[in-house]
Amino acid sequence: MWFGRNGHSEGPTLVLSGGGAMGALQAGVLQVLVRRGFQPSMIVGTSVGALNGAFLAFHPGEGGADALAEVWRGLERERFIKIHPVRVALRIATRRRYLVKSDFLVGLVAEHAVVDDFSATVVPLYITATNLDTGCKHVFSEGSVSQAVLASTAIPGVFDPVLIDGQSFIDGGVTSNLDLATAVELGSREILAIDLSHCFEQPRPANVMDVITRTVDIVMRDRVARDISHLGDRTRIALLQPRIEHGPRIGDLSHVHELIDRGAAFAERVADQCFDPKGRLRAGVYAGDVEIPVGETVPV
Repeated sequence: MWFGRNGHSEGPTLVLSGGGAMGALQAGVLQVLVRRGFQPSMIVGTSVGALNGAFLAFHPGEGGADALAEVWRGLERERFIKIHPVRVALRIATRRRYLVKSDFLVGLVAEHAVVDDFSATVVPLYITATNLDTGCKHVFSEGSVSQAVLASTAIPGVFDPVLIDGQSFIDGGVTSNLDLATAVELGSREILAIDLSHCFEQPRPANVMDVITRTVDIVMRDRVARDISHLGDRTRIALLQPRIEHGPRIGDLSHVHELIDRGAAFAERVADQCFDPKGRLRAGVYAGDVEIPVGETVPV
C-alpha cells in the first residue's frame, strides 16, 4: 500500500487519455494501481478517460476500481460506434452533423451516474472537451457530470455535438487527448498519466475508420511527446503507456475481458518502476507491449 504505508496525505493527479474501447484496458490498469494503494488527489479525464475518471471520482478506492472493471465487462459484444450504411447516407444527404446516434453512451452514463453534479464527487474531477464554436479546449468542473462526459466523448463527425449553455462541444481529444496542461495549471506537483495513444497502430489501414483512427493517433502521439517535453520541468510526470501493435478497433468492445486482464498485467509490470520504496512518484515514460488475441474483430 504505497500511500497508506508511507504516510502520504494525498496522491498525484491522475490524468486519463481517450482511446475508445481501450478504456477497458485503462480500467484494468486502474484496478492494479488502486489495489496497491494509489489514491489520486484529483482526476483529469478526456473522452473515454473522462468516463473512467468520472466513475472513479464518485467511487474511489478498490471497490470502485473493481466496479468500473465490472461495468466494462458487462459491455462485451456491444459497439458504441454502430455504423449503418443506409442511415449514414441519409444523414449525409440531410446534412446532419453526425453519422451515428450516441444513445449507447447516453444510456451508459445515465445508468451509472450517482448525483449528477461535479460538487458531489469524492475526488475533484475535471473533464476536457472541445468547444466546437470557438475551436478551443474547455475544461468542465461544475454542473452536470453526465453532460460533460457526453461532450468529451462526442467524436467529431461520428456523434452529434453536445449542446451545453448554448455552446456546442465535441471530443476533448481534438484539443488535448491527454490533458497534462490542465493538471499542471491546477497546481499538480506530481502526475500519473495513463496514455492510450499507442494502442491503435494499424500500420496498414483496412477501411475508412482505420485511416481516421491512425491519422488521429499520429497527431495525438506527437502532442503527448511535446507536452511531456514542455511540462516535465514544471512537475513530476510518470507516463504509463501500453502499446498494442494489433488490437481491436476503436469502437469494438468484443474483447473487453482480454483488455482488462492485459491492462492489469501491464500495470503489474510497471507499477514498481514508477514509484520508489517510499511511495514517491518517479518521473519517466513506462511503456510496454500488450498483446491482445483479437481473432476476428467486430467491424465498425
